[in-house]
Amino acid sequence: MHVQSATLIVGVTALFYVALLFLNDFLFSTLDFSAGVAWVFLPSGLRLVAVLLFDKWGALGIVLGSLMLAFHDLRLTDPVTVGVAACISGLAPLLARQICLSLTDLKVDLKDLTALSLVRITLIFSAVSAGLHQSWYAWRGVSDNALSGVLVMFCGDMLGAMLVLYASKVALSLDARLRGG
Repeated sequence: MHVQSATLIVGVTALFYVALLFLNDFLFSTLDFSAGVAWVFLPSGLRLVAVLLFDKWGALGIVLGSLMLAFHDLRLTDPVTVGVAACISGLAPLLARQICLSLTDLKVDLKDLTALSLVRITLIFSAVSAGLHQSWYAWRGVSDNALSGVLVMFCGDMLGAMLVLYASKVALSLDARLRGG
């Protein structure tokens, strides 16, 4: 991939990630469980889609977007906790992608992607993301109850990813209809 294409993917992914987090806060902030843990987390859908489509460049865009958000929030004072959490945000979907390539019918080119395989991928992604994030937060002493955090984050990532995936599917269907006449 050319440097310009990779840079564009990373930049656009980061900006969309930031925008989607602000939209998520606007729509669902009353459903937050704790700082960084929400019952619905739309950016998780972008994490999944970006990594499925753009592999490591999508992951890097998610890391960049996470860092932008983390350092935008001036309440976050521990740069190590914040920096590693941002890396987990990009690397967790990349790890989940590799697990899916190994254990499911997912192909690198995403051909033959079915609704059932998307649900499987989303379940694996949500489990990996929630597990890694909450393990890190527990280790750093940021999470009071890691088990509750894992369960809520898993649900939030799953719901957010499914909402984004199905919204994308509806948008693509509408686009196809409009182009078809």
